[in-house]
Amino acid sequence: MVKPIRKYLIRGGTLVDSTGVRRADLLLEGGTIAASEAEIERSKGYFEIDAQGLIVSPGFVDLHTHLRQPGNEKAETILSGSQAGILGGYTALVAMPNTSPTIDSPEAVSYVQQLAEEAPLDVYFSGAITKGRLGESLTEMSKMADMGIRLFTDDGTGVQNGQLMRRALEYAKGIGVTLAQHCEDAMLANAGSINEGAVSAILGVKGIPNAAEDVMVARDIELVRLTGARLHFLHISTARSSAMVQMAKAEGLPITAEVTPHHLVLPDTKLMDFNTVFKVNPPLRSDLDRVGLWKAYFAGVFDAVATDHAPHQKEAKDTTLDAAAFGMIGLQGAFGAVLGELHRQLDLPQNGGRGRSDLSDEQLIHLISLFTWKPARIAQIDEVHGGPLLRAKPANITIFDPKLRWRLGDEDLVSRSRNSPYFDTDLVGKVIYTFVNGEMKLKEGELCL
Repeated sequence: MVKPIRKYLIRGGTLVDSTGVRRADLLLEGGTIAASEAEIERSKGYFEIDAQGLIVSPGFVDLHTHLRQPGNEKAETILSGSQAGILGGYTALVAMPNTSPTIDSPEAVSYVQQLAEEAPLDVYFSGAITKGRLGESLTEMSKMADMGIRLFTDDGTGVQNGQLMRRALEYAKGIGVTLAQHCEDAMLANAGSINEGAVSAILGVKGIPNAAEDVMVARDIELVRLTGARLHFLHISTARSSAMVQMAKAEGLPITAEVTPHHLVLPDTKLMDFNTVFKVNPPLRSDLDRVGLWKAYFAGVFDAVATDHAPHQKEAKDTTLDAAAFGMIGLQGAFGAVLGELHRQLDLPQNGGRGRSDLSDEQLIHLISLFTWKPARIAQIDEVHGGPLLRAKPANITIFDPKLRWRLGDEDLVSRSRNSPYFDTDLVGKVIYTFVNGEMKLKEGELCL
């Protein structure tokens, strides 16, 4: 039996998209926006949503998600990760290729694309730059690009060989795809576990210096200048790296960069009690670096806030800092963590309660852009995701309460992993509805798949 397509009328919301901020109603029908007007007449055939006091935006897009399938389904699957994404307001995820086996061949691409066909949101995949992510030889990027792969990365490891990275950039430019780099010089990182600084010294744990990231960012900026190829910097974590990106973009180099919620919100002092949940790569940095990241945020340096959602089984985290796996989950709490910290940075009220956002229109547009149309553009999926909320556009939409203050509990998680850093963090901004291709997937904060 074919499921009937319902019409949805979203009334009275504040629409925020690339065209600006406005009050308007939306009518969704057949997977698209059928009307976007100041006031749409009611009809008995519509499922009506009262969006008074809520923000209506394009659906969120995550450029950096680890879904662990194939190879580590006990930690996460495409289905469970997608459900977490819907709860977080995401309508599209870009999955990283460091699965087992690696997504480094046309055969692997075909396999994961088939797995994703039943996902409740749109899952796109990135491909590896080098075979097995070993940094030795390039993958068949052209063949994978023909299958729809638009982003290539060895995420988890940076391409250490500068000459190989140059060749990869030149090749990527020729076929119209983007490389995404995990910037970490392995020799400088020296198998460290946390940020090198006061905390690592106090704990007696081997640290990863800022320079491990900074020198590769500097190298790759020069390679972009040499080749003219597009490059996206993953999870920038240091003030120096963000400043270098800012200067490179000011020169007009084709560079984009993302920052994660956890690098914006959490300092390395979270590790003072040896809590391995807070062990990530790149590591949580000092408050000095957090200040630098927020400076870059307000200066418009970043093109995306990306979760780097990294699920792990309990045993991978329940060990020493040196032995524990890097990574934390973030899809469900990402937006609330960033908006909450943004309120603190701007010294805005933390009262909660349904109502108009305390952010200015410009601040609100900037925030939403980093979750929607800018990452969609980098992933080259902006024809479907992140677009303006106008008639005939795909109905990928997120509706959230910008004032609601909340906390994420273990019982709220739908991920197969529990390594969330936000259990004791006040989150601001709760996703209430998520629509994927015109279908309601989240209703009043509850999954309806």
